[in-house]
Amino acid sequence: MIFVATGTQFPFDRLVRYMDEWAAEQDEPVFAQLGEGCYLPRHVQWERFISLDEYTAKIKQASVFISHAGMGNIISARENATPIIVINRQADLGEHRNDHQREGLAWMGKLDGVYTATTRQELYQQLEQRNTLTAASMETESRLDELVDYVDSFVTRWHNE
Repeated sequence: MIFVATGTQFPFDRLVRYMDEWAAEQDEPVFAQLGEGCYLPRHVQWERFISLDEYTAKIKQASVFISHAGMGNIISARENATPIIVINRQADLGEHRNDHQREGLAWMGKLDGVYTATTRQELYQQLEQRNTLTAASMETESRLDELVDYVDSFVTRWHNE
């Protein structure tokens, strides 16, 4: 099962549409948490919102987790040893207030177990390789601390520019 999470703050219809179109051609179940989006998929099981327990269970069950480029989801994927593909929201498409997610993709893609996409084609290329994607190993608390420190430095740099 592939788990897709769009977050709860902004709709991300583009991602949901990409996954719905992909699922129409595949024989793999996809479950999506849609949030407030307008696009309702026909080939993907979905709920608008799910509980934290269900969210965690979906990540653990998933062969791949696909998400907006949010650090909370990346941390959750790493904590649950699930590979994650992140795709950025785009301000010019009305998906966010600014393009900080696009700017963060370069360093996100350097993290173990995190794969990035900016377009439908890139997302589908990552999905073609889904059986070979590996999860990050979060064996020690220091690895999580290292990730949090990295995020903090990025946020501080971004806010100071």
